[in-house]
Amino acid sequence: MQTRHKYRIKWFRLITIALSCYFIYLSLGQQSQLNAIGNEAESVRMELAELQQVNAALKEERDALNDRRYVEKLAREELGLVKPGETPYIVTGKK
Repeated sequence: MQTRHKYRIKWFRLITIALSCYFIYLSLGQQSQLNAIGNEAESVRMELAELQQVNAALKEERDALNDRRYVEKLAREELGLVKPGETPYIVTGKK
């Protein structure tokens, strides 16, 4: 009868070990998900900062377009427009 006790399975320990392994597995999976969400949140924060900079630049451009001198400068430089009575000069290249 003593040999029977040697090979007897201790169910409580087995269940405890199995549940411990299961909870460790779950916690590791959740930790990896949290890391992935943290990385995604950081990339979204960086994108938000970039878009805020672009938004600020566009607001400055909008405000500048309300200035008559700036609009005139753009018309002269980018479109080659001249005021009535002015003679346009076109620079070709160096000789």
